[in-house]
Amino acid sequence: MLRYCLKIFRFRPEQHYVLYLHCDFHDCHLIFFRFHSILGGWLLIANFLINSPANPPVWTADTSYRAIRNYHNNRMGITTNAMNELRTHLSFTQLRFYCSKQQGRTFHVTTVANSPGKAAVQYFSGQTDTLPYSCNSFVRMKDDSSYLAKQCSQWGNDGISQFVGKWGHIDKRGATRMYDHTAFVANLYHWKITHGVWLCDDKTGSGYLPLSSGDSWKIYLR
Repeated sequence: MLRYCLKIFRFRPEQHYVLYLHCDFHDCHLIFFRFHSILGGWLLIANFLINSPANPPVWTADTSYRAIRNYHNNRMGITTNAMNELRTHLSFTQLRFYCSKQQGRTFHVTTVANSPGKAAVQYFSGQTDTLPYSCNSFVRMKDDSSYLAKQCSQWGNDGISQFVGKWGHIDKRGATRMYDHTAFVANLYHWKITHGVWLCDDKTGSGYLPLSSGDSWKIYLR
């Protein structure tokens, strides 16, 4: 099956492809690997879509990486421990964060293959609890229109100060660190999709950008 999928992937680059294979010492079984060849072989590990603004998805981060097969339910995300488990089966070095609100802006960044980018991947895959520096760890994608991505030096909270130029929040380093204050400028622009709060380059209160059908949040790795 692996050779078959790679053959399709090579000769039909305009398509999306799936690889349903996981092997251990004794046997092989199916899991969901989704690749987009045009974007360089990204695996979708979190997928949230607003169908009804009045009833946004209710979800809990899954503790198994095998939950990524459930991407189609539009409320799929995995925990940090699941990321670490996935890392034992699949070597990955980059993450891509995407969110967009129809009435707002698009945040779309990809970590890069350098020391700061590696530190970000290690943090979000549970290899370290040290908040990584944000600037120089990512590049903005062409469709990024966010204020957040332009202000990396103002990101984060390290427990001593805010605006420290780091991914994450010192108090949000648990299993849902990829979803809760993942990237944010305090009191202004946030990535947050936990506890019923859906933020994409906005904030709660007066700066909140209302939900619309089609708003989405996605995380990929490769």
